[in-house]
Amino acid sequence: MLVSVLAVAQQDRHVRTWHVVSPLAVVDSIPADTAHINFQDTNPIDRFSIANSFNGNLGSPIQTKLYFLRPQNSRFIFADAYFPYTVRPDNVVFYNTKTPFSNVQYLGGLLTGFRPEENVQFLFTANANRRLNFGTKWDYTRAFGEYANQETRRTSAQLFGSFDGERYSASGAFMINSMDNFESGGIANPADIHNSDLPNTQTIRTRLHGPGYSSFRYYAFVYNHSYSFGFNRTIEVSEDSTRIEFVPVTRFGHNLTLSEARKRYREGPGIGGRQDVQRVDTAFHKNTFFSSFATNDTAAVQIVSNTFFVTIEEEFNRWMQFGLTAFLRNDVERYMMMADSASLMHEIWHRTRIGGVLSRQHGTHFRYNVLAELDVLGVQIGDFNLTGNLDGFFRLRNDSVTLSARGFMRNESPTFFQQRYNSNHFRWNNNFNRTYRTQVGGRFTIPTRRFSLDVAMENVSNFIYFDHNAMPAQDNGNIQLISANLRQDFHFGRFRLENNMFYQLSSNQNVLPLPTLAVHHNLYYLDRWANGVLGVQIGVDVRYFTAYYAPNFSPATGQFFVQDVNNRTRIGNFPVMNAYANFHLRTVRFFAKYYHFNNLFMETDFFTMPHFPINPAVVRIGLSWNFYN
Repeated sequence: MLVSVLAVAQQDRHVRTWHVVSPLAVVDSIPADTAHINFQDTNPIDRFSIANSFNGNLGSPIQTKLYFLRPQNSRFIFADAYFPYTVRPDNVVFYNTKTPFSNVQYLGGLLTGFRPEENVQFLFTANANRRLNFGTKWDYTRAFGEYANQETRRTSAQLFGSFDGERYSASGAFMINSMDNFESGGIANPADIHNSDLPNTQTIRTRLHGPGYSSFRYYAFVYNHSYSFGFNRTIEVSEDSTRIEFVPVTRFGHNLTLSEARKRYREGPGIGGRQDVQRVDTAFHKNTFFSSFATNDTAAVQIVSNTFFVTIEEEFNRWMQFGLTAFLRNDVERYMMMADSASLMHEIWHRTRIGGVLSRQHGTHFRYNVLAELDVLGVQIGDFNLTGNLDGFFRLRNDSVTLSARGFMRNESPTFFQQRYNSNHFRWNNNFNRTYRTQVGGRFTIPTRRFSLDVAMENVSNFIYFDHNAMPAQDNGNIQLISANLRQDFHFGRFRLENNMFYQLSSNQNVLPLPTLAVHHNLYYLDRWANGVLGVQIGVDVRYFTAYYAPNFSPATGQFFVQDVNNRTRIGNFPVMNAYANFHLRTVRFFAKYYHFNNLFMETDFFTMPHFPINPAVVRIGLSWNFYN
C-alpha cells in the first residue's frame, strides 16, 4: 500500500489515511481531515461542488449542476440523490496512527428563531501494533429546514480495520446508512419567499399536502486482502550499514463486497404527524395506480460481488517498470419491487466481467494507468469499459508543473430500475438501448503559482434521463458536452483570494440542461494571533451560477427530471454570500458563519430548482476537537 504521511498538530504525532477505491485494492492517499482553513465549508453540500440542486437543507436529495463532477450512475437509481452523504466501500477512510486518535465534531445553529440544523460526528481509531489498525465512526444529522415539511434525519456508522503487512495486506469495513426525509414537493407559490405578510417561512404553502415521507437504507460489508510473493534485496544505507528490503513480484488478491440498498416512499394518514390528512394527494401526482388512501412503495437490491486478481508488480524490474493486473469479477444482484399494493416481485441478475490493468505508479516524470474490462456473461454481456490516464511531472523555469491527460470509452446497458419499476404513482417497462460514452480531458497545474486548468469533452449516445413527466426516457441522438474548470488563487500579504470558475456547454439543453457558468470566490484574512498560538481566518465568499432551465425533483422516486419545454422556469442568476470566521487553537477548530447574509438586503429569487428555495439568512457554527491519546 502506498500512503502519504501528514503531520497533525505536533511533529511527533501523525496519522496516515487512505481510501481503497477499487475492488483491485488500489489505494488512494488522502490528507487527514485536520486543516483549519475553510473549515466553514465542511458540510457535505458545500464539499460536493460549488453549484448544486437540492431541496434547501442539509441531508436533502442533491445533484451537482456540474456535469463532469457527477458520479457515475449506480445500479440502484434511488441512491444517486444521496451520494454525498453515503458511506460506501470506496470512500471509507482507513487509518494508521502512532497514538490513539479520536475526533468529535459538531455543526449547528447559534441563534434562536431558526429551525435546528445539526450534525454530530465521532471518530475513534487506534493501532494495536505498527501494522494493525481498527476504528469506528458515527455521523448523525437532523435538519428541520426553514420551510414546511422539510425535516431530514440521517445516521451513518462504520467499523473498519486494516493490516499492512510485508506480504499480506487486508482492509475491511462494515457500514450502515439510514436516511429519512419528509417531502414537501416544494413551495406552491415562489413569490411567497418575499411575502412580508406571512409570519414566517413555515406558513408558506407547499405543493404536496401530505407530506410525503421517503427513506433510504444502505448496508455494506467489504473485505480486501492480498498476498505478495517476492524476494529480499540488500540496500546499502551507508558505507558501514545495509538494510534488507522486501521486493514484491506477484500479488494475488480477492475482494468480497456484500451490500443491500433499499428505498421506501409513503403518503397518507398520520405521515409527519398530520392527523388532518386522510388520503393520498392525488392532485399532486399524475397517476395513482394502487391506492388513493395510502402509498407504501418499496424497492431494493442485494448484491454479492467477488473479484479475484493477480498483479505483477512494477517495483521488481528496473528495466520494464510497469505493473500488470488481470482480474475476474462476478456479481449476483437480487432486485425487488412492488407487484401490486400487497405483494412484491423479485428478479435475479448475474454479471461476470474480465479485465486487465497496465500501470506505472512509481515514475519520477511519468505515471499512467490503463483499465480494460468486458462483460462476458449475464444480462449485460457485451458491456465494456476502456479507461486511461497519464500524468507528467516536469519543471518550467523555477516552477513545478503537472500535465495530466485522461479519457474513456464505455458501452453501458441500462440498469434494472431504468428498465422496470412499479409503484403507486409511477410504473414503466422500457426496452432501452445501451448508452455509449466517450470522454477526453486534461489538466494543467502549476502548484507554485496556485493555478489549475481542467478541460473535458464528452459525447453521449442514447442518453437516459427523466423527462418532464418524471419518467425515464432515452434520447436517440448524440449529446456533446464541454467544460473548463479554472482555479487561480492570489496572495496579498495576509490576504488571500481563492477563485474557482466552471464553464460548461450542453448541445441539448432540453434533455441535459446545465448552467453555462458557476463561480466561487473566497476572500479572507489569514493570520496567527496570541503569539502564534491562535490561527485566524476571517472572510467572505460568494457562490453563483447563471440562469438555466434547472431540473425539477420528484419526491416519489427521488429523481431529478427536466422541465416541460412548453411551461418552464429559469433558475439561477443570484449570489449566495457568506461571512465567516475560523479559529484554530492547537487541536481545536471552531467557526461561525452567517450563511446567505445578502438575503437581508437583496430581494432575489434564491432557488436551486423550481419550487425549492435555499434557506434564508441563518447563523451557523461548527466545532471540531482532535484527541491524541
